[in-house]
Amino acid sequence: MSEKPKPSSRQMIITVSGGCSDVLFKPAGIAMTLFDYDVDGVEKTAKDPDGERCTVAHWDTRRKVVSNEHWPIIQQAKRDITCRCTRQWKCPSCGRLIDVSYEELAEAGSPICTGCDLEMEML
Repeated sequence: MSEKPKPSSRQMIITVSGGCSDVLFKPAGIAMTLFDYDVDGVEKTAKDPDGERCTVAHWDTRRKVVSNEHWPIIQQAKRDITCRCTRQWKCPSCGRLIDVSYEELAEAGSPICTGCDLEMEML
């Protein structure tokens, strides 16, 4: 029986979906700053080091978001996000599977298998 993987002490997990980001895991000991440049309609903004308008969220080294013992919760959240925002595609030739987000489909169209150069089929 394989043991469930645990985040390393130097790993952070951030999800981005539909323009919204969320921190799922950040251990103590690592500082993190998240710059969000989608500021249309946002009244209170800051500026990044280059002077661009943005919102800034900062977590210092003392703050921990979730913890290693919550890894099953993190894994479930990642699966839920994948299920809501992506569809699985399969190459009819080699059987390669990939997950493609709705945003990627709208931008680029049906995916092409990088190994076979064939259009993939949605499952």
